[in-house]
Amino acid sequence: MRRKVALLAYSVIAVNNLVFGAIYLTSDRFLSYHSQAVGSAWEDVDHGTQALILALMKLAGGGWLALGLITIALVLSELKQSRTLVRWALPVGTLMFYTPSLAATWSGYRETGAQAPWIPSLVMIGVVLVAIIIDAPWSRSPQSKG
Repeated sequence: MRRKVALLAYSVIAVNNLVFGAIYLTSDRFLSYHSQAVGSAWEDVDHGTQALILALMKLAGGGWLALGLITIALVLSELKQSRTLVRWALPVGTLMFYTPSLAATWSGYRETGAQAPWIPSLVMIGVVLVAIIIDAPWSRSPQSKG
């Protein structure tokens, strides 16, 4: 049961990743908090800067989308058969993505006062920490196979 709760937590993270990935990949302009951070409307930003911002947004969106899809694949794999590698890959991969995401959005919030979305990154880190404690991949076998 504990293993399934942990996998549910990872699934919530995966859905969050897919949503953020879709938002960033489909945006044709920066988001409202980006406008707050730079103190300008999209239309007032020069074309070269717009192109750079959109490229970075597509990169971030691709990262979220990739992490979401990989997380779903690992969760589905783990439901079939427990593997220590998967039990570590889920939290480590998620933390490797969300720790710099938190640092970047917190920095944007702190430096500019913009309502940068640092809270979702902090929540995802919290969820993965709870999931890893529940799953305890350092133990020899999952807490529960069922």
